[in-house]
Amino acid sequence: MINIVGHKGAAGYAPENTLPSFQMAIAIGCDRAELDVRSTKDGQIIVFHDDEVSRLTNGVGLVSEMTLSEIKKLDYEQGEKIPTLQEVIDVCKNKIDLQIELKTNGTPELVNNIVLKNDIQDQVVITSFQDYLLKEIKQLNPNLKVGLLFKTDEVMSEIWNLMESIPLDFFAPYSGLVTKEFVDKAHSFEKSVYAYQVNKKELGDKLNEMGVDDIGTDFPKLFIKE
Repeated sequence: MINIVGHKGAAGYAPENTLPSFQMAIAIGCDRAELDVRSTKDGQIIVFHDDEVSRLTNGVGLVSEMTLSEIKKLDYEQGEKIPTLQEVIDVCKNKIDLQIELKTNGTPELVNNIVLKNDIQDQVVITSFQDYLLKEIKQLNPNLKVGLLFKTDEVMSEIWNLMESIPLDFFAPYSGLVTKEFVDKAHSFEKSVYAYQVNKKELGDKLNEMGVDDIGTDFPKLFIKE
């Protein structure tokens, strides 16, 4: 049975990467909740997708140039605040697994420290589009499962060579790239496949037939019966 990963919590139903979005993913019954992390100017890990805050808040500025105190003063959609990774863990621990996407330099060590502090390494997988961030966190903690996100045919064709330089546990391609041949080859190397941006039931069914292990979606209710 394919695993359902709620993208940014359950971003189709609640403001992305906010505590209500993660609570919604839990209530719906997702297998994991995906989230993005960045580090603030004062070395705190927050859950936020963009490098700049203006798309989602009433503020302006780069996350990397703002302190956590400044971040917490910003108003998000529907009166929400940008959560820290610790706040998300407090909501999700022992209720839903987490899929943490590393967005920036400096996040591997900080994220690993928080994972170890909360004793949740068995409830966490790590993704990134940046292979060097995956290498770094895998060196810090070989027990963490890591997967490379990618969205081009070029990376897809090179992924088999990348396995030699990055100890990948799974592949994380854009859903439109996935073929049955790719899934079968990944499984032959004992690697699982997570396909992201699956927001239509028909696409999810197609990927399921191909043998994809996990799908990421903004709309998990499409795939989970209440």
